[in-house]
Amino acid sequence: MEEIKEKRIGNLMFRKATYLGNEPDVPDWDIDYYYPNIYYGKEKDFIKDTRSPEFYCYPNNQNARIHKNCFKHKEACFTIACFVYDKHEGFYDVKFVGDRPMNLTEEEWMTFRKLLKYGNEVLNTEQDEVY
Repeated sequence: MEEIKEKRIGNLMFRKATYLGNEPDVPDWDIDYYYPNIYYGKEKDFIKDTRSPEFYCYPNNQNARIHKNCFKHKEACFTIACFVYDKHEGFYDVKFVGDRPMNLTEEEWMTFRKLLKYGNEVLNTEQDEVY
């Protein structure tokens, strides 16, 4: 059984889904879109929230809060497609997240297709050996 490897091309990445709770026996895999994090390194531009030390507030709006972790990473991301395992059929289906893939540039669309192909190959080839 070969380990499934994450793969990043440009600002798109195929990677195992993250979970707030326990990871299922057969996890989903995502294609995520990365973009520059506008909050990176800008803690000094915000006011520490006195109600909760984990948060900062906008100087002109104390009701809008930003978690301290938002300042730590150069990039942020969101999922545009998921490979979801269908236990009845025994393979992964691809599901788009809304119309997000439709907003890709032509170059990103070509990269997205490469990652779809890669994900399908590594997840749906010889499933009996993988899971």
